[in-house]
Amino acid sequence: MTDRLEIELHNRAQAWALIQGQLYPFLKSVLQGGGRWVLTVTRRKRTPKQNRRYWGGGVLAQIAAQATTAGGRMYSTENWHEVFKQMFIGVEELPNGNVVGKSSTGLTTVEFSEFCTQVEAYAATQLGVTFYDLWEGN
Repeated sequence: MTDRLEIELHNRAQAWALIQGQLYPFLKSVLQGGGRWVLTVTRRKRTPKQNRRYWGGGVLAQIAAQATTAGGRMYSTENWHEVFKQMFIGVEELPNGNVVGKSSTGLTTVEFSEFCTQVEAYAATQLGVTFYDLWEGN
């Protein structure tokens, strides 16, 4: 018997089917053995597909390859990511008074999707980036 069950819920009908078919039988089994259990329900963090779309050959790579600043300078994907975190997620102050962008790793799938949309819109309208072959991550 396992001591962990993780199920991903997408909509009410699918969730109800999984609760009846997996969660309830699991709880029925483990609760017969006594002890205390914790049930935690959280939003899913960004998916690997979303991460690949943003970091792989997608959004950031295309921005780094096309975008230039007023002085004609180009920047790395990491530098652009830092700028976008500061613009769209927020900043954290360092002990020396400098700031860095808040991490994007804790964003939910919805929040990360919104972040990517903001980045793409800014890059297209303000930096003149044309995106090619972007696919939707789930």
